Amino acid sequence: MQNFIKEIKSLTVLILAILFLKETVVELYIVPTGSMEKNILRGDMLIGSRYIYGMKVPQKIWIPFTAVSIPTFLPDYRFPAFKDVERGDVVVFEYPRDNVYKYVKRCIGLPGDTISIKDRVVYVNGNISELPNEGQFTKVMLSDEIENIENKIFLGVAGNKDQYPEITIPKKGDIFTLDENMDWKLIIPLLLYEGNKVELRKGDMIFTFTNISPKDVFFRTGDKKIYKDYFIPIKNKKGTLLSTQSADYNSLWLITRIFSFTEEELIKYQILLGENQHPLEKEHIQYLYINDKPINEIENYTLQQDYFWMMGDNRDDSDDSRYWGFVPESHILGQPVITWFSLDLENYLPRLSRIGNIPK
Repeated sequence: MQNFIKEIKSLTVLILAILFLKETVVELYIVPTGSMEKNILRGDMLIGSRYIYGMKVPQKIWIPFTAVSIPTFLPDYRFPAFKDVERGDVVVFEYPRDNVYKYVKRCIGLPGDTISIKDRVVYVNGNISELPNEGQFTKVMLSDEIENIENKIFLGVAGNKDQYPEITIPKKGDIFTLDENMDWKLIIPLLLYEGNKVELRKGDMIFTFTNISPKDVFFRTGDKKIYKDYFIPIKNKKGTLLSTQSADYNSLWLITRIFSFTEEELIKYQILLGENQHPLEKEHIQYLYINDKPINEIENYTLQQDYFWMMGDNRDDSDDSRYWGFVPESHILGQPVITWFSLDLENYLPRLSRIGNIPK
């Protein structure tokens, strides 16, 4: 029995060591979407470097192929990088709206850069950013006509996948004024990415903001119960979480699938969302608290980290920064190094010709 217990302990230590290496040195990824085609294909299995941009001390260890993690209780620290993230790098990062997902996209913009899109052409600091080799468009280009505006676009601006007004990528040291005139759709997510607590307190009501999207968690798990924690006008007034994403509220096809709305309720719901397409209105900003301090007692906030703009090479079929915004430096994990195997997920046949492919 003692030998058996000893073997179990040894096996446990070995498994934990392997999982620790997976979180710090190398990791295997299976690409679930075609957002990087034709450079990286759906079904490609990649070996990724976790140390190229500076190895992170893991705050949790994820059990492979699950959403289960084990906290490490280690200090939050990133070791010096072998290289900085550069424009054109293919980067692996935690999806900002549900960090169980690991995304692979191309870095288009660096901290401090300006980004705009006109007729599919991406401009970085006013210069054309060429479509990468193997990049592609597969759908008709959308003009900037009002009927082509996409409500789910980042910050709710008047744009779409092919048209986006100029925006500046935040960088470490940027100072934002915190008052009733601030662009809360930009600033509140940044505050949350940097570990701040942001609440709306009015009377005995307290709502806590989060960057985690119930829509994305629902798509991953299929569990409607995720919505019970979120405030949803008309239908779930007991929820105490407020998503920073307008798309979590204005995706009416999904909201009506999760909740049973009468026609009258749906009309009231849309009126409550207003032009912002979100329950938070400008007049509510005065009730914000940041780390338990009312906003009227805070003049400004200085960013503590850099941010990046990521896009897929398959521009018409990529959920990227155009829709959910900036990637914080804290979410950067590494780079895909090589394809070690590949499966065609339509028929589950191996694509042997993909083995050894190096993402570029």
